[in-house]
Amino acid sequence: MTSWIVLFISVLLVMMALAAVFSRSLASAIIILSTLSLFAALLFVLVAAPDVAITEAAIGSALTTVVFVLALYRTKDAPMADDRAPKNASEESSEALRRIPEAPHA
Repeated sequence: MTSWIVLFISVLLVMMALAAVFSRSLASAIIILSTLSLFAALLFVLVAAPDVAITEAAIGSALTTVVFVLALYRTKDAPMADDRAPKNASEESSEALRRIPEAPHA
């Protein structure tokens, strides 16, 4: 009976890992990874590794999730590299040419 539960949780872990990789939202990927870590801790309990399960729950689920959420929160309003790039390169070059003074005609 336990082997079926271990197999089920193992398949569930693989599915959650794929869901996190292909998630379109960083927030949902963080939630999926946190849930994956909790199920991994449950798997470690089932295979008689309670010390590893406690470590996985504390570090993998709790601490890593907090770090990811803080990183997402702090970078949410940061300017992206594309924001600093000119919208249209030809507009920028024509603007630069207009600023060059013309030589006086003799």
